[in-house]
Amino acid sequence: MLKGLSTFSDVYPIKNRISLLRKTEMTLMKRLSGFLILAIIIITIGAFIFFNKLQIVPHSLLKHLPASKSHKHATPDADVIEHTHTYDLTSDTPAFAKPTTSEKTDVKKHPIQLDWERIDLETVRKKYQPYSIAEMHKIWAQDYSDQISSDKKAKLDKVYPPTAWLKRNLALGQPIVNYSDYQVVLQRRMYMVNRKDLWRAIGPEDRAKMRKNLQLPPEVDTWKEYEEAFLKFWIVASYESLLAEETETVYVHVTEGGRFSKFTGARLKRKEKYDLMYYGVVPEGIHVVYLNEQGEHLPPGTKPRLYEWYMKELERAYTNVEKMVVDHKAFFVSQSLKNAKRSKLSAQEQLQESFALLRDLHWDELPKDLKALQDVINRLKKIKQEGEEKMGMPHLQKSRK
Repeated sequence: MLKGLSTFSDVYPIKNRISLLRKTEMTLMKRLSGFLILAIIIITIGAFIFFNKLQIVPHSLLKHLPASKSHKHATPDADVIEHTHTYDLTSDTPAFAKPTTSEKTDVKKHPIQLDWERIDLETVRKKYQPYSIAEMHKIWAQDYSDQISSDKKAKLDKVYPPTAWLKRNLALGQPIVNYSDYQVVLQRRMYMVNRKDLWRAIGPEDRAKMRKNLQLPPEVDTWKEYEEAFLKFWIVASYESLLAEETETVYVHVTEGGRFSKFTGARLKRKEKYDLMYYGVVPEGIHVVYLNEQGEHLPPGTKPRLYEWYMKELERAYTNVEKMVVDHKAFFVSQSLKNAKRSKLSAQEQLQESFALLRDLHWDELPKDLKALQDVINRLKKIKQEGEEKMGMPHLQKSRK
């Protein structure tokens, strides 16, 4: 036995054994590191899928009311009436992702027109048109005059007077935030004057070539139509260039069922997605493009949000409260007196009185279904209040709070 141990020590000296242990330890550490890296990759991919394919399906809160149980009430005449509460639980499915323009109409719309229609003119006017025309002239007109010959300026001003030209460009959504924008827009008149002279001098075939260069349909057969198309072409280019510099784009896919099914492009925080889905609030520095399930642009001006749908849900909830009051009218001490009082109350006071009355009729404790209805109203009122704050809606005293 001792001899065997001695032989083992001779074959595997202490140094070799320590080296073997270290190698084994390193191998285990590498395996553990590999498993750890793999786990991190899986978690990261899972998180990416979760946050970028966030699906929120608007669901009716009223449909989750617990079923009413049969119960009894005593009338002023000491009669006992047994009944069960019934609710109106109808709910509309939001249809945000409406189809794009019909084929018949779409044939007449050229790409420039479609791109221009997708510009959010309201946002452009608020963020990218900070000056009036009078202010622009006061700040920049002299600098512009110093950089162009008087003869050329006189010709341009005669064909396209600067004030009218700027007004037209601003109305179509041209961003003008600094002198460079002001100068570029006024300089465009040179190109348009040359094109106008050319349009008048050439025949139908050459005009067709001019249309083809802008991908315009044959229906564009007048100078006015051609001129407007070219203006929109420049405005779209200016706007998209501005967005590329100042914002990141998020593509939001919206299904026919009102579900925000996928977010691609720039990353949004979960709270930002919530605000966008519920209230249409776009984060600062973000440009949102809404698409349907086929990846097509939603119609211009479409801003899908769940807020309106939940406000309809709130109206249904109020209607159900009123229905409960009507269903229990046989238990009122004086129906005419109650109605006279209620007509003078605000919506909030009517709601409070309704629940107080229903509580009295149920022996000072609301049944589960009425408690759930009250909770639904409180949740929807919270959405309403939050929406008014986030969307900048004025608080109306006459509205239900």
